[in-house]
Amino acid sequence: MVRSNISQRSVTARPAAVAGAFYPADRVTLKRLINHQLDYGRTLLRTLAPQLPSGAPKAVIVPHAGYVYSGTTAALAYALLERGWGTVTRAVIVGPTHRVAVRGVACSTWDAFDTPLGEVRVDTAAERAALGLDSQRLGSPEQHGVSQDVSRNVSRSVSQEGDGGLRSGMSATVHAPASALIVNDPTHAQEHAVEVQIPFLQTIFGPDLTIVPLNAGDASPSEAGDVLRTLWGGPETVIVISSDLSHYHPHAYARELDDHTIADILALRAPISPRRACGAYPINGLIDVLTNRTDMRLFELGCATSGDNGVVALAGQPRPAMWDADEPVVGYASFAAWEDGRDDAHADDCTSEGEDARELARNDAGGHECDESSEESRAGDDGRDGDDICAREDAHDDRGSVLLALARAAIRERLGLDDAADDGVDGVSDGAAGHDMNAEGSHNHDRRGAESDAEGGRSAWTSRQSRPWSGQSVARILVANPWLEESGASFVTLTEGGRLRGCIGSLVAYRSLGKDVAAHAVDAAVRDPRFNPVTAAEYPLLDVEVSVLDEPEPIMVAHPSHALADEADTSAHGNEAATRPVRSRSELEAALRPGRDGLILADHRGRSATFLPQVWDELPNPHEFVSHLLAKAGIRPDYDWTNGDIDCQRYEVTAYAEH
Repeated sequence: MVRSNISQRSVTARPAAVAGAFYPADRVTLKRLINHQLDYGRTLLRTLAPQLPSGAPKAVIVPHAGYVYSGTTAALAYALLERGWGTVTRAVIVGPTHRVAVRGVACSTWDAFDTPLGEVRVDTAAERAALGLDSQRLGSPEQHGVSQDVSRNVSRSVSQEGDGGLRSGMSATVHAPASALIVNDPTHAQEHAVEVQIPFLQTIFGPDLTIVPLNAGDASPSEAGDVLRTLWGGPETVIVISSDLSHYHPHAYARELDDHTIADILALRAPISPRRACGAYPINGLIDVLTNRTDMRLFELGCATSGDNGVVALAGQPRPAMWDADEPVVGYASFAAWEDGRDDAHADDCTSEGEDARELARNDAGGHECDESSEESRAGDDGRDGDDICAREDAHDDRGSVLLALARAAIRERLGLDDAADDGVDGVSDGAAGHDMNAEGSHNHDRRGAESDAEGGRSAWTSRQSRPWSGQSVARILVANPWLEESGASFVTLTEGGRLRGCIGSLVAYRSLGKDVAAHAVDAAVRDPRFNPVTAAEYPLLDVEVSVLDEPEPIMVAHPSHALADEADTSAHGNEAATRPVRSRSELEAALRPGRDGLILADHRGRSATFLPQVWDELPNPHEFVSHLLAKAGIRPDYDWTNGDIDCQRYEVTAYAEH
């Protein structure tokens, strides 16, 4: 792909306008949220994938509200687009104009767009070509339906304009292939519809991605379609249409209205009204393109509303129950369109069988998905079976009982259940009778059923074995146990009736163990995007498991040069000289300790993933264990490296589970 040459002038970058409002402004928090939402999308797509073509889609329609409202709906499309990793290098993003109206489709003068994840360069050469200022960038005239006469006129316009940058207020030349294209900075300055798509694209395609950010105002379907056709490109380019659906109708009516809009979009019935989809103009442009393409088909992926709490209904499946049919909501849907026979470098990984294997690795086999810094991860399987896993301790071991109580206290406080005295109510728990766990000398008590009014919830709680430290506040537990100030990394897993209810954790210790456990307990309860937040009525039904991770370390093997050395020579070199990191898959699989090792794999492109030791329950064979983990990281599961391309680290876990 030809890139714009801006080396002779200063680069101007548009600053992020809605970071901290529509999505987190903190890089680590943003990356973690996107990875969690992508995991949610990947999980849902396991059901939908057999009905979809293989390979990466050429075009998608995604919503653009705040991530907490529409991010999971958008993640369905982005989880499909990541199939194009390594092939896709450019995204044409077209959204509506919410703040500054324009006539036509507007690009800007900025050379880059900033987000908390870094700067993304704009393909300004493509913009100039579409405006009719650079005929060479478009390739042959016939490729875009441009006559030879038009090509000569474009060439003359280039000499008249010179080689300077774009200027706000410019319009396409009279014979430009995209006649409705204009340059307008004000419409981009505070617009969120394009900006909110960029962090997702950065995450799935990496730092080398370039973008063409466009805002579509009042434009006919053919005018918007001409812009898309001009910038369509080949396998290196994806088209991202940014649009929500209905706005602020009562929930029940909004769903009905959105269902009609979704049906019209799938049937390519244009024009869609801006009253039914705020991104109607770019949607109509895509419909115009697809109407004239017999080799393409559009698929619905899923839909939701702002009142659905991030739960997405897959295409053809019923929507979740409404909490309030009269609540004003905004509607969302995601779509994807494929070109028949598209040449995708990763098509071999995207067959239905390959997709199923990859999603099994990410989810059913323990979807502990790391962010790119490998500091944050989310578990996808509680792995509670098997007493031989990870030196699992009894839940009422001193430290284990404290950690479990700390996790429960954090959840109670988040749910607003700590309105009774910190010391608990109604008696001493059986497990703590006569046992002074508190530095202040108080006994540990059981909050017998005080947390739930749900029928059956009270009996489920009181029928369990009583738990030490129940009823204590987070602050009191932290003060009474100074060892919780030690640095530590943990996972907190919640189950209900033996089924996973939430699991979030970190691989690397970056704060105190006490704060880490308390934070992850809350995250697992209310921020795991795969589930609705835990309610107060559910709290007594939960089982909690806390896993404390040792520090990861490289997996080492004996150095060949020392394998044949005599004992004295080996002793002289010492242990460090006698070992080296594993350099091949065969060495790794031979060095793994099933049932004991947690494993982190990372390549030099920044792709990484981990499995907790509990995953050995599901994948006891080292070769299968490694294959699934490679797939989870986005690497071919059959990749057989021999030159140290994959960095391999192991860690151990001590898990404390309630009985």
